[in-house]
Parts: sequence; structure tokens; C-alpha cells
Amino acid sequence: MAVTIKQIAELANVSRGTVDKVLNNRPGVKPATQEKVLRIAKELNYHPNLLGKALVQNKTPLKFGIILTADYNPFIQELLSGIQKARNEFEPFGLEIIPKMLTTIEPAEQLGIINDLMNQNVNGLAVFPIDDPQIISRINELAQNHTAIVTFNSRVSDINSLCFVGQDHYKGGRTAADLMRKLIPGQKKIGVIVSSRKLSCHQDRLQGFTDRMQEEACPGLIVDVQENQDRKEDAFRITLEYCNKYPDLDAIYITSGGVSGVGSALDIAGLAKKVHIICHDLTPDSRNLLENDVVDFILGQNPEEQGYQLVKVLFEYCMKGITPPPQIDIPITITVKESL
Repeated sequence: MAVTIKQIAELANVSRGTVDKVLNNRPGVKPATQEKVLRIAKELNYHPNLLGKALVQNKTPLKFGIILTADYNPFIQELLSGIQKARNEFEPFGLEIIPKMLTTIEPAEQLGIINDLMNQNVNGLAVFPIDDPQIISRINELAQNHTAIVTFNSRVSDINSLCFVGQDHYKGGRTAADLMRKLIPGQKKIGVIVSSRKLSCHQDRLQGFTDRMQEEACPGLIVDVQENQDRKEDAFRITLEYCNKYPDLDAIYITSGGVSGVGSALDIAGLAKKVHIICHDLTPDSRNLLENDVVDFILGQNPEEQGYQLVKVLFEYCMKGITPPPQIDIPITITVKESL
């Protein structure tokens, strides 16, 4: 049976009002009494009546805005699945979630979406931030004005968010380089495709990959780095350009979405299963290529869990007053064909 405030008050020999002040961190209670009440609540594993609080919240429900990159990236579809899981769990408590998708990776568009969500009076924002001075300034302004801000997937160090949910992408790039060295040891030619230089996660992966390669006595030779904005059409075009320009290309490292375009281009060029591929994110497209021996390794970051955590962190902060840790780390996974 759930413990009530009345029971805690009786055991602490104080009024229900005093217990309410302590549990809601309001002033007017002596330190010794406060400590006694908190210890009793902890020992009894007390949890607040969120359903009761939700009846109040339902009159003016909590609203969270979530800003994602374009949904043509299968990674985003997986992330949305986690957001939906959290929505199903927390909607009974009077929660509204408003997801918004970027169509480009341009600061002006993201800034417009942020302002639109604030006009809808959201209590919290989860943002896949573009590394741009205008975005950083606007998010910090909102945080200073007590909007709950969570950033995810792409870390921007100058943003003052409650919490970052995501992976150490620099380590991810270094991991990809180690795998690449085992695939093609020595001075081999590697083409790289990144989503955007405006997203720190892809810059971090590229930097980690490059740094690890350069630490070796016989590093792989990165022949070119181009952006595809997560689009498979652009990845297709870039891959064919690499194949035409470098007929002795040994491998492609793609930090972003669009790996199916890489597979199609190599098939047309007659180089499928000859040019090695390392990519990120275990999506239906990358999984299919792995099963058919076109992709060698997939580095994962559990997007469904990321999506769930975004909503959970904002909900617990706004509803329960629980301050999250500065970072919720998403481990790097490595998938090969046999581990599927």
C-alpha cells in the first residue's frame, strides 16, 4: 500500500502541512524537523501522488517540444519510437509532446522552430542542436528564463542545458578507425561521408576517426570528406564520385544517415563487397546491407532509448523536481553479421 503524507506526519509527530512543506522544499521548517521527515519518507520509500498532481496539471498540461533532424533519416524513426513509448507512459499525467522536424540542417530553420514552440508555451525543449552562435544564444536565453532544456545526440559545449543525452561521438570515430585498420591495414584509400559540419556529433566522429588513423605508423589515407545531409541520394552521388575519381578506393566511412545510397552506388560501380563500409546506426537499411555482406561493421547508439530518455528527463524535472545528471551516456555498440 502506498505511503501517505498523513502517515509520515503521524510518525514524525508533526502536522501534514509541515510534511508538505518539507517534501516540496518550501521554507518555514526547522532543519532538525526537515531531516527527520526526509529520513522517514526515505525509509518508507515514499513517492508523491503524481496522479493527484496530474489532475491539476490537466487544466494546464505540461508541454514539451522536441526538435529533430529530418525524418527521412531512419535513425530519427527509431528515436521517434522511443518518444512514443514515453508518450504512452506519461500522457495520463497530463503531458503533451510536440515533435518538430527540420527539413534542412540550417540554423535559421531551427531558430524558427524554437520560437514557434515557445509561442505554444512549452515548459521544456529537447533539441538536437546545430552548432551556431544564434542557436546557442537563444537556447541559453530560454534556459536562463527557466525553460527546461535537454540537448541530445549532438553536444554543443557552450549550451547551458539541464542534461545531454547521447554518446561520446569522438570515441565512436576512434572506434570506427580501429575497426577500419583491422579491415584494411596499411596505407589504404578511404572516402568519408559526413552529414553536416554544423552538427558537432559528425565533426566529433570525423575528428576521432582522423586522430586515431594518424596515431598509427601506417595510417589509412583519407582521400576526401563530403557532406550528404543524411540524404541517401547525396550519399549515392558522393560514392559514385569517389569510385570514379579513385578507382582503387579501399573503403568508405559514413558517419551519417544514407548508407543505402552508398550500397546502391557500389553495386552500380561493380564494387559491392569489394569496397569496405563502416557506418553508424543500426537501422533497417544498414542491417540489410550488413546481412548481405556489403557493410562490414555498424556502430550503434540505441536511438529508441535516447528518445525515451528525453521525455523521461523533462517529465521528472518538471513534474517531480528531479534534477538529472549532466549527461546520460549512451554506450557504443558494434554489430557484425553474425551478431544480428
